[in-house]
Amino acid sequence: MTYSDDMLKKLAAFAAATNNELFDPDYNGGEWLVDAIETHETLEQFEQSSKGWATVSPMKTGHIAGMPYRAWPVAQAMKGQPRQAISVVDFGDVRIALPGTNLSMFI
Repeated sequence: MTYSDDMLKKLAAFAAATNNELFDPDYNGGEWLVDAIETHETLEQFEQSSKGWATVSPMKTGHIAGMPYRAWPVAQAMKGQPRQAISVVDFGDVRIALPGTNLSMFI
């Protein structure tokens, strides 16, 4: 993914807050170390969608590096898919969904 200077600053703050375990701002111009999906869906849309998932644990909310996030420690969108954590971080213009990641563990 290619990012604007503003987004790279936000990602660098996010990386520092997560001990560079999820995003490395210094590698290859900035690179995710986990699965990351850029989306324009809002956090509220993710919250609404989660109500229809096959399996979902209670949602965790918070801020990381000043940016709001939502995290579900266990989620399964549809039966037959693996259960895994998922987090979504709001970076302003875009949100980044992080399947397999529970951001509430960093707080």
